Amino acid sequence: MPVENLNAPAMKGLLQECVNAYNDCGFEAYVVMKEAPRLRRICFYRDPRSNGSDFRASLKQKFFAAMQEQYLSDDVEYADGRYLADNQNKNLIIKQSGDFVPFAFLNNENGNRIFSPEDLDDATGLIFRINSPSRSIWLYQHMWSIMVPNKKKNNMMARISKYENHFVFSEQKEQILTIAAKVDILIIDNYLVTNNPKLLQSHFGFQTYIYQAANNSIQEIVDKNLVKNTDKLIEYISRGKPQYAKKMMRIGSSRVFSLTKEQLFEKVNSLDRWKDKFVIDAESQKIELRTYRQVESLIDLFDERYTRSDVTAAEYDTDVKKLAP
Repeated sequence: MPVENLNAPAMKGLLQECVNAYNDCGFEAYVVMKEAPRLRRICFYRDPRSNGSDFRASLKQKFFAAMQEQYLSDDVEYADGRYLADNQNKNLIIKQSGDFVPFAFLNNENGNRIFSPEDLDDATGLIFRINSPSRSIWLYQHMWSIMVPNKKKNNMMARISKYENHFVFSEQKEQILTIAAKVDILIIDNYLVTNNPKLLQSHFGFQTYIYQAANNSIQEIVDKNLVKNTDKLIEYISRGKPQYAKKMMRIGSSRVFSLTKEQLFEKVNSLDRWKDKFVIDAESQKIELRTYRQVESLIDLFDERYTRSDVTAAEYDTDVKKLAP
């Protein structure tokens, strides 16, 4: 069954279940292409003279270890993808939805096409499928140019060896590509987990997700019937730089939305921090946003950005925070 809400505990539980079932998990490797069909299956050859050495088994072991280190270690932290603006070094959990479904091809292709070296010119990455007893987990590794040595075969590579008391040169048969023991993006059902959002932005259309999430936050504000001119919110995130949409998207899971309009207005009118921040339209009894600074104050209100110390009563500006137990 697909995971409906993949938070950190649920994801860690699924991965730990997979790690515990190591011997029962299948392992396949593919090259990801730029155009459809996107998958090319890598065939593994087991040399009968290799004393039991098995490249598939070696890769499986390395990637299980990488998965455990990057996603299951005690010091690894997670954050909802909507908190991208925090710029924290955490694994972001991002749901593929709407127009942002960069790995939809994993559900649409059988991966039966076989990889050949000629495919490298149009390859974008490597992806490994772990078939656990309960589901498939995919591990994506982006293919940077350094991973494909001498890709265009313009340069000769040589090795030196000693032969009949002379040192001789001979052509070195180059490696096709390098496989690193790391995971750039982990895919479980419709969720992506990564600590490299720049990779998503540069190669996977992540801007679509950002503006989608920002518009969802705006719709929640509209539903509160709190703001008179909600078009100012759309105008704010459409200013050409994604930083504004990132600020808006992070309030999508705010606990402030649980307050009624009346409760929220009471807070705005009574708390020193907020009572002079907004203009209340007398006729509609709604907030009228006249400037972008007022839009950002509204974002800060929903984000509960400012906190007060119980000990000293001092107030702090906290861009990054998490709910205390």
